[in-house]
Amino acid sequence: MPGLLNQVTGAALPLTASDVTSFVSGYALGLFVYPLDEYTTVIGFEAVIADRVVTVQIKDKAKMDSGHLDATLIRATTVAERILFVVNLGTIAPMENVTIFVSTSSELPTLPSGAVRVLLPAVCAPTVPQFCTKNTGPSNLQAPGKDRHCFGTRALDSWNKLCLATLLDTDVSNPMEYEFNFQLEIRGPCLLAGVESPTHEIRADAAPSACSAKSVTITLADRHTFDRPVEILIHPSEPHMPHVLMEKGDMTLGEFDQHLKGRTDFIKGMKKDSSSGRKTEIIRRRLHKDIPHHSVIMLNFCPDLQSVQLNLRKSQGEFIFLIDRSGSMSRTNIHRVKDAMLVALKSLMPACLFNVIGFGSTFQTLFPSSQAYSEETLATACDNIQRMRADMGGTNVLSPLKWIIQQPVHRGHPRLLFLITDGAVNNTGKVLELVRNHAFSTRCYSFGIGPNVCHRLVKGLATVSKGSAEFLVEGERLQPKMVKSLKKAMAPVLSDVSVEWVFPETTEVLISPVSTSSLFPGERLVGYGIVCDASLYICNPRSDKRRRYSMLHSQESGSSVFYHSQDEGPSPDSRECAR
Repeated sequence: MPGLLNQVTGAALPLTASDVTSFVSGYALGLFVYPLDEYTTVIGFEAVIADRVVTVQIKDKAKMDSGHLDATLIRATTVAERILFVVNLGTIAPMENVTIFVSTSSELPTLPSGAVRVLLPAVCAPTVPQFCTKNTGPSNLQAPGKDRHCFGTRALDSWNKLCLATLLDTDVSNPMEYEFNFQLEIRGPCLLAGVESPTHEIRADAAPSACSAKSVTITLADRHTFDRPVEILIHPSEPHMPHVLMEKGDMTLGEFDQHLKGRTDFIKGMKKDSSSGRKTEIIRRRLHKDIPHHSVIMLNFCPDLQSVQLNLRKSQGEFIFLIDRSGSMSRTNIHRVKDAMLVALKSLMPACLFNVIGFGSTFQTLFPSSQAYSEETLATACDNIQRMRADMGGTNVLSPLKWIIQQPVHRGHPRLLFLITDGAVNNTGKVLELVRNHAFSTRCYSFGIGPNVCHRLVKGLATVSKGSAEFLVEGERLQPKMVKSLKKAMAPVLSDVSVEWVFPETTEVLISPVSTSSLFPGERLVGYGIVCDASLYICNPRSDKRRRYSMLHSQESGSSVFYHSQDEGPSPDSRECAR
């Protein structure tokens, strides 16, 4: 169970007060939280214990080791299908108060209606079991670790035996009621049509400095009942229009100039060539290092494809079926997969492309590359499925995924990957990062079979690629869930989506890839850019000159590759920074 824990027994220390101050600027959220998801990053931490203040240095979670808790001050680890931010606070005296501040930044989900969803994590507002609310004073609490239901984890003999996976056995709860304060400041990208909560009665107040209905502060109208999470839905007045938001950097133009002149690469570069062109080249190459100092823009576009479905064609995608054929899939599991695959193959559309890949310790492809769907290729595939066996050793899914991603993407055929597995891998983070980096071209529909499947792998693949995940209990048929996912994948789609940005000549810009190259109804398009004002380093800039940045995708890394045109004059949309 996430939260503050006793280092000896592993029991949860009771929460006495939760003060949540959140800020929504368009589609990003900052709040206090312990558990993380694939779209949340910790940006700050502080704990106050008596006269001690504990702070940490935030590092890339990919560089942290996972495993058991020890004397390490801080860990960002992935255990038991969850990402956790863990800090060892040292000794806490009996009856001592501990105040914790955790700041995070999250990319908020957009609903098909265009509404933005804010869900307060359970660690900020843990539930209180009804039988624990009768005696809420600290003197009435049982010894830590004795009450399984209130504290949510069992006592352990020593800290060395306290595995992170053990902490996630139960839902987050608290043994007594606590003081709860909630405030959400909203600054929308456009006028707000409304704010509602499906879980609580809320109060909306305009900020004293607000000059329009774009800004509002949300608080709870009634006392928190400790039995449900806090959820807020924000409805923009223009939910299906593209919105571009900008967050300014932490340096002015003059401050950044001084910062730049102190950098080693700039000093060395200027000794060889001090021209303005050389200066802007160095700035361009440093953009990824100086992100906090520059403005960051975000594009969020949730088009209303539901109303134009008649003008969209059904997805004639590239369907790739990646099937686990490791030894653990033998007998019942492989037979269920074969039955479902025969139905799935016969349900594909005539104009699509498809391939079937089996994997274990190695992998085997049915075709050298995806083939057009025809009677001949269908017969070949069905024959292959009927002869398929669970005889390929262990479970190595990274290698076939790399092979799939290296294949060229076919225009007009969005890549739709169907992964079926019953196991786990020891490199889940690398697998998710690979698929995340290529989510613009590959969407994953994953299926986890049986009790031993890695939930984080199956769910994470779907989450980072905007697909869907299904889990099957022992004995459950795969076919219905396979057909359900096929229907989603074959829905009308807007494919080959691209974005072009237009900026003044005096800027240097680093653009991230768009989130996807195909949009299904109810989905959104997201893109980011780092914008540096380079006007100090450009000789005789023209105010009417523009640069167009187009996003291309590298098959090797998934990173963005961008170019800008040469001299370009003003255009009708030159006042826009994105279109």
